[in-house]
Amino acid sequence: MSSAKKNAEFLLDMVAWAAVGALFGTANFYYDQLLVPKKCPAGPEDPWAEGRRWMNEHAKREDIFLSSEDGLQLHANFIPQEDESCHRYAVCVHGYGDSADGAGLFAQRYYETYGMHVLLPDLRGHGASEGHVVGMGLPDSQDLLRWVRWIVQQDRDAVIVLHGVSLGAAAILQATGERMPSQVKGVVADSAFTSAQDELHFLYERKKHFFPAAVLLFALRIVCRLRGKYDLAKASPVRAVEESVTPTLFVHGEDDEVVPPSMMPRLFEAAGCKKEFLWIGDAGHMGAVLEDSATYWTRVEKFYKKLSPWILKDRENVEEQFAQ
Repeated sequence: MSSAKKNAEFLLDMVAWAAVGALFGTANFYYDQLLVPKKCPAGPEDPWAEGRRWMNEHAKREDIFLSSEDGLQLHANFIPQEDESCHRYAVCVHGYGDSADGAGLFAQRYYETYGMHVLLPDLRGHGASEGHVVGMGLPDSQDLLRWVRWIVQQDRDAVIVLHGVSLGAAAILQATGERMPSQVKGVVADSAFTSAQDELHFLYERKKHFFPAAVLLFALRIVCRLRGKYDLAKASPVRAVEESVTPTLFVHGEDDEVVPPSMMPRLFEAAGCKKEFLWIGDAGHMGAVLEDSATYWTRVEKFYKKLSPWILKDRENVEEQFAQ
């Protein structure tokens, strides 16, 4: 082989290795940007501020801790009703880059209007829960099942609903793909994505990029396996809901620019459970409840009433009322 040919092959090898290095360097950058937990600071006009204050300043708020399957300390805020005979619970789950108080607006409604105990978990890597990676709802789904079982251990007669937004909704949907305790009667999934790879593909395509999205996501999946210890391809609410038997209300804002509205119909069509959907026009990401609160909560109430008379009312109180 001539020296010129050897030099050409050497240069090609160098270029190839440089391209691979650049690819994985870019994948590491996106991992750090999107999958390393970080608190997204609330702006001066935070629409969730009232709910945050309500949770943080509530006189009956309790800190609850338990361990995840992989040994992390998980944290949740629990606010019980004054009425100790109440057996109804709402688990309210926040979105990406937030913490439990980001679901305070929802918890306040369940607590004050519907008279339910409320549990507000911090997803792993968020708030006071340990974790070094954003699990895109996959490990979080197992954590949520632990929180549900914690409620059941406290109250065997519990009637439980779960209500989540964005990442919290995706975690809930993935949990419904597992065997849920029978005490869980229904869930509301607001602004959920179909899969981690679909969502990351969408976010990557919005940026100026050099590598094709499919190539970058392949590298990102490898980086996530090495650094995050889980497979991004398995974080898939759309696959989980195929196995779900938990009645689900899917909600999405028609002007969502973070999670494409087109993902909601795909989730709805894939779901094997009883299901309903709600579009809110002019609503951005997680903004449906802010854009049209009356329609939002009216639809949530109708959904629960179809499932069971005991979600919005305590069995004992109703039976006592009719016995008089």
